[in-house]
Amino acid sequence: MYILGLHTGHDASACVFKDNELVAFCKEERLNRIKNDGEFFDLQSIDEVLKIAGINRSDLNAIALTRLQLPVSVYKTSVLSINNIKRKALGQQIDLNLYKYLNNSKSIDFNKIIHVDKLRQLLKVSSDVDVFFSNHHRAHALSAFKYVDWEKDTLVVTCDGGGDGAQYSASFYDGTNLDVIVGGEETIVKEPQNTAASIGLAYAYATERCGFKRNRHEGKLTGLAAFGEPIVANKISEMFKVEENATIASDLKGYLELEEFLEKMFNGLSNQDIAASIQAATEAVVNKWVKKLLEITNAKYIAMSGGVFSNVKLNQNIAELDDVKEIFVFPAMGDEGLSVGVCVDYLVEKNGINSIERKRLSHVYLGWSYDADSIVNAAVKAGFSVNPTNPVETAAKLLADHKVGAIYTKAMEMGPRALGARTILANPAKRDINDSINKRLQRTEFMPFAPYVLDIDAEDVFEISDKVKYACNFMTVTTQVKSKWADKIAAVVHVDGTARPQIIERVVNPLYYAILEEFKKETDLPVLVNTSFNAHEEPIINTPEEALQALKDNRIDFIVCDKAIIT
Repeated sequence: MYILGLHTGHDASACVFKDNELVAFCKEERLNRIKNDGEFFDLQSIDEVLKIAGINRSDLNAIALTRLQLPVSVYKTSVLSINNIKRKALGQQIDLNLYKYLNNSKSIDFNKIIHVDKLRQLLKVSSDVDVFFSNHHRAHALSAFKYVDWEKDTLVVTCDGGGDGAQYSASFYDGTNLDVIVGGEETIVKEPQNTAASIGLAYAYATERCGFKRNRHEGKLTGLAAFGEPIVANKISEMFKVEENATIASDLKGYLELEEFLEKMFNGLSNQDIAASIQAATEAVVNKWVKKLLEITNAKYIAMSGGVFSNVKLNQNIAELDDVKEIFVFPAMGDEGLSVGVCVDYLVEKNGINSIERKRLSHVYLGWSYDADSIVNAAVKAGFSVNPTNPVETAAKLLADHKVGAIYTKAMEMGPRALGARTILANPAKRDINDSINKRLQRTEFMPFAPYVLDIDAEDVFEISDKVKYACNFMTVTTQVKSKWADKIAAVVHVDGTARPQIIERVVNPLYYAILEEFKKETDLPVLVNTSFNAHEEPIINTPEEALQALKDNRIDFIVCDKAIIT
């Protein structure tokens, strides 16, 4: 059975499941090169994931979607905004948000709202293909739940800027059922959650208030927070009240009142103090909420997804809570991961929660895989120098000499992190490498670059317990750097003494592993800098031509692939 998963909101994506296995994933921005793109139905990534999976639309058995953008032509009735009327007059495609229509009808029966046969026709699939729509937060939750193997006592939490009328949800798995505690379909059929009680929206506003882009630059605030004082953190956190039933309440009504309140709080503060305040408030509110959920459920394990859990410092806080045995954050924790969750939800709906063959995620290399010949041939054609002799050893020597390289291997990664397929590499010995690389990439960052470390060295370099070891495979949590290494790998250590490491095993990415192994022989340093292979405001590199353009633009000094060094 093949299932196509689609998310048509911001950070749009598509994926393919073969039975219970995720076999292909692509975020729309990696193809059209528009950062965080979405809010439309006609996705290039559909054809991309079908190509990766090696199938045609005629092979599909089901299509699972988020309740977001669908073409106006599939709606039984529709009301167009002035902007959409203008688009229609210009002959442009008009897509409408399905959730808004469901919310207005206080129903989750999409058959009352849309012509499903017309949707199938637009997607060019047969009339017997199942069409399924998933709840936003359930999709987030199931994307994380699918990739943990805990047998029971599992808390699944989601938190973000909002979807399907909710900004957060919690479910508990007792070994038999995954029961919703808060944030289920009641936010559509009854009343949506109060947007004034959204810590995700509060963080987004603080991001914008500091001059950055919401839903894109929240990570900059996480880094900036360590340079400020949390002057108004307590006042902010007090506005978010965790109730006995684990709902989050606020005396404020709606997002506009939240924004007005935050503006009063931030007035006169430096960006550093705003960042420190919202970071501390977020940690306080989410920790209090999770503690209440742990009290209610007696859970020992926590699986997390949703944009708020891209906050690596917050995730460290949660892992450090008493009685928590292990955490996991789905690597595509933002809305791009919803295409995965909707497929899992379809499988659960069809066969039950215990049929989905949950297991740990071994890797995220799920995009299109360009082999080494592809980039070597493109480099030769474009006139670059190609050295096929000992690429691993040569790359290690160049990195030891403080050159900046990029690795181009395997399939493109799923999620926002570069994890060894489209990654920039550098020597971590000098802190100023952060400034020099950021200048070359035209970036503004406040958190140092992340390190990657061999599995055999991870616990020697970082304070990594069993609570976070799995999460560290995907760079989703910070840990303390052990004092004996902090000065030696200064480029990857934040001012608070933490780093966000990626642990790599040889079997997962042999080239990536071997380069660090050889670099360690050259320098006695057990980590390398890992930062995503892209310039400022660009999506991560996808094709060989994009990689070579970065080399031509002096973003990096060399590219290493499985067969050569390219300069």
